[in-house]
Amino acid sequence: MDKYYNEAIIGNKNMLATFTSKGEMQRLYYPSKDNRQYIDFFRTGVSVNGSDLIYLHDDINNVYKQYYDTDTNILNTEITNTYFNLKMLQTDFCSIKENILIKRYLFVNEGKIDLNVRFFIHSGILPEANNLNRY
Repeated sequence: MDKYYNEAIIGNKNMLATFTSKGEMQRLYYPSKDNRQYIDFFRTGVSVNGSDLIYLHDDINNVYKQYYDTDTNILNTEITNTYFNLKMLQTDFCSIKENILIKRYLFVNEGKIDLNVRFFIHSGILPEANNLNRY
């Protein structure tokens, strides 16, 4: 996916975050919406019953639905893994009172087999003002 194609946006007065239609966060701007992108990448995944890592935003068995809560800056991305019958709800929003990005994940087993789900986050930040050095 092209990193410069944003399909969803959340934010407040000082923060702006952009996402793909599959819920992958592409950018996070703070303290100004005009500069200082701090996210190089932010990937999430699960391992189910000892499986290989299943990236929430990039798996052939995942089906996606994305929507905002009515009249809010709350972005919901429903991710259903059809192989394991596992539904994952990712909710992203920026607090209106504080400059905080909130990410919440809910996992629901829609199948009849018990699932041991392990959740993983792999992220990289851009710590400098002009993002010259990537870590």
